[in-house]
Amino acid sequence: MIVLKRSEHPISRRHIESGALRVLSRLYRAGHTAYLVGGSVRDLFLDRTPKDFDVVTSARPTQVRKLFRNCRLIGRRFRLAHVHFSGSEIVEVATFRCQPEATDGDPFLITDNKFGFPEEDAYRRDFTINGLFYNIADFSVIDYVGGVRDIEKRMIRTINDPWTRFQEDPVRMIRAIKFASKLDFKIETKTWKALCESAKAINKSPVPRVQEEIARLLEEGASTSAITLMYESGLLKEVEPNLHNYLKNPDPDSVWDADGQLLFDLLSMADQFAKDGRKLTRPILFSLWLMPFVLQKGLLDGSAPDKMVRKEADRVLSTVGVSRRDMERVGQILLAVRRFRAVSQKGKRTAPKAFLSKSYLDEALLLYEIFVEAIEEDREQIDWWFEQRNEFNKVKKVSPHPREETRTPSSGPRKKRVRRFRKRTS
Repeated sequence: MIVLKRSEHPISRRHIESGALRVLSRLYRAGHTAYLVGGSVRDLFLDRTPKDFDVVTSARPTQVRKLFRNCRLIGRRFRLAHVHFSGSEIVEVATFRCQPEATDGDPFLITDNKFGFPEEDAYRRDFTINGLFYNIADFSVIDYVGGVRDIEKRMIRTINDPWTRFQEDPVRMIRAIKFASKLDFKIETKTWKALCESAKAINKSPVPRVQEEIARLLEEGASTSAITLMYESGLLKEVEPNLHNYLKNPDPDSVWDADGQLLFDLLSMADQFAKDGRKLTRPILFSLWLMPFVLQKGLLDGSAPDKMVRKEADRVLSTVGVSRRDMERVGQILLAVRRFRAVSQKGKRTAPKAFLSKSYLDEALLLYEIFVEAIEEDREQIDWWFEQRNEFNKVKKVSPHPREETRTPSSGPRKKRVRRFRKRTS
C-alpha cells in the first residue's frame, strides 16, 4: 500500500463538488471511514473534470440513509445509497465490498454482494487507475493496486490476472478500450493480449449493458480511436459483425466509401464537434454508425428510402441493443438528410414550414453538418438550412397564440361562462 500525503498529489477539495464533500464529511464525523473513489480520483489526478463523484464507506446502506434525509436506497443484489442535492447532483455511496467469488466453475457467474474492507474493495475493481482512494480524514490518496504508477505511465492495466477479470465481466473489455481512447493511454501488453483472446466472451454479457457501454464509448469524444481498437482486437467482430465486415472488405466501386474510411471520417468530425461543446445525442451517434451502410444502399438517390433505412437499422443496430425508439429516431434523422439535399438542390427560396417544425430537425441538421464537413463539401447547403431554421424559429417566437389572434384590445375581458342545467322532469 502507498499513501500519498496532501503535499504529494495534485487533488484539491476546491475541485470536488460540494455535495460529495458534504457526504464525505458527514460520514467521517459520524465515525465511519469515507473515501472518494474511482474515476473521479483518476480524473482529478489528471487535471480533468469528473462527470460524477462516487463515495465508498464502511457505513452500511441503512446507516447512510439515517445520516441523510435526501437519501434513496437502490438495487436488489447489492444496496447502494443515492444522496440527492439541488441542481440534480447525485452522489452514489457504496459500502466496502470483498472480492467476488466464482460459482459452478464459471468465473462469469459470481456473487458480488458481500461487505468487506478497503483493501478488498480496491482489489475487486477493474483497472488500477480506477482503484485509488481519496481519504477525507487527512486529504491523502491511498493506493493499494499501483494506480498512481500507471497514471504516471499513462497505462491501462487490469487489477490481477486480466484473463480472469475479463471472464468475470466481459464488458470490462469495452471499458478498457473506452479509457484508453478517452484518456489517450496505452493498454498494457498483457492486458491487450488477454482482451484479444477473450473477445468472444462479450457474447455472455447482457445486450443492454453492451449497448450502454458502446454508447458511452461513442460519447467520449474519442470514438475514432475507440472503434479502431475494437476492430484491431476482434471485439467489434463479436459486438457488431456487420460493421466489422464492412470495414474489412470495403466496396471499391462505392461512390461514397470506396476505401472504407467514411465511418472514421464521420466519427473524427463528430469527436471534434463534441470537443467544441456541441451536443451529440445517441440517435445522432448511431446514425453516424449506420450512415455508411445506407449511403451504399442509395439513401440520397435510391428509391423507397424509408423501407431501406429501417431495414438497415434493424439489421445493424439491433445487434448492439439499440432500442426501437432510438432506431425510429435514427430513421427520421437519416431520411431528413436526404430531404436536405433534395430541397436545397432544387433551388427553392424557402423550406417547407411543416418540415422545419419537426422535433428531430436540430439533430438532423447537426448530423448533416458533420456529414458535409467529413466529405469536405461546400457548406453552402448546410448554411442555407441553418438560415431557414433560424428564420422559422424567429417567426415562431413572435407569432401570437392562435386563440389570441382572434381577440382585439377593444374586445375587453372575456365573459365568464355561465353553466346552465336542465331541470329533471319526473
